[in-house]
Amino acid sequence: MKHLFLVAFLLIITGLFVAANIYTFIPIYQSISESIHISIEKAVLGGSIFSFFYAIGLLTFGPLSERVGRKKVIVYGLFLSIVTTGLVSFSFNEASLYVFRGLQGFALGSFAPVAFAYTFEIFPVRHQTLVLALINSGFLIAGILGQLMSSSITYFYGWENVFYCFAGIYLVLFIGSLFIYPSLPVTKKDDASLLQDFYKIVRNPALVICYFITFSILLSFVAFYDGIGQYLNEQHGADEQTLFKIRAIGLIGASLSLFTGKFVQRFGDRRTLLIGLILATKSLIFLFMSQTPGLIAILSVPFVASISLLFPSIISLVGKLGEHARGSAISLYSFTLLTGASLGPIIASTLDFPILLVMLIGVFIFNIAMGLRLKFSYEKGYH
Repeated sequence: MKHLFLVAFLLIITGLFVAANIYTFIPIYQSISESIHISIEKAVLGGSIFSFFYAIGLLTFGPLSERVGRKKVIVYGLFLSIVTTGLVSFSFNEASLYVFRGLQGFALGSFAPVAFAYTFEIFPVRHQTLVLALINSGFLIAGILGQLMSSSITYFYGWENVFYCFAGIYLVLFIGSLFIYPSLPVTKKDDASLLQDFYKIVRNPALVICYFITFSILLSFVAFYDGIGQYLNEQHGADEQTLFKIRAIGLIGASLSLFTGKFVQRFGDRRTLLIGLILATKSLIFLFMSQTPGLIAILSVPFVASISLLFPSIISLVGKLGEHARGSAISLYSFTLLTGASLGPIIASTLDFPILLVMLIGVFIFNIAMGLRLKFSYEKGYH
């Protein structure tokens, strides 16, 4: 039991620092653009390239782990992450930034789907829900932590040191992974069975609805925080310290993910999903009515809280609906999630903040309608 506790702790911490790199560019676009002499828009594209290749990694390493073993993929993936994260610090122009950031994203994509599948295999059933919820909590908190670390390190030491710091963290996690994770028997699957899994997934209407909702969750979260930073800087002259405080306040909402298990136990995963969607919609509507820095800080708390409910509830639904193709279903979930995230910065940079809020409100209203349809489909036996 003590060893399983260490395994769970390492999975949660690794997930936290892996996911944090999705958000490290958000507060330092300007610092990067000035350092390597490119426009802010091109720096934003660097963040999107990371997210896209991260999503490709998610889709690649999940099936690979079933052929070579979960532990090997996690351990060697962390080793690659050390190298590629360090390379980002050496970016000297637009092309090198895109190449190094893309390689980093692909390497870091080796963790999430493998960690979820590993959790189902290594932990007793009674502990699986808690561990999955805590890993998801780490992913969510990473959205704030990544920005806080990035802005703080850049402010004191320069943006290059952000990635030196993360490379050092991955080195520690790599060493821990070598000794703490137990090896499991390899479950090999041939290409035909893998294709059959994906074929079953796309033919399941309830799962397709889940993926529609999944696509918008991280897209909205990334666009929301990206848009906040640009809006407050341009319209209110907010400095990095002010943005730092607003992001830190949002962490209060992330703590709700720790109680998602109780929400699911009392209301069910589908109702928990709908509660999260409704809470997000209401937060955005109130925010649209008044966009002052103080209100943005306050309303970021329920918005982050809503996302904290959505992550665990949607992956719980995907896991249940995926049935025997659970590993492939989770890999596709991770891919869909991060593909949406890759579009977040682009949308935030091209839309004015009020228009961005209107778009996000529309997205969540649509998701509520899809969530209601999901409940009907699930009950009709499409799972």
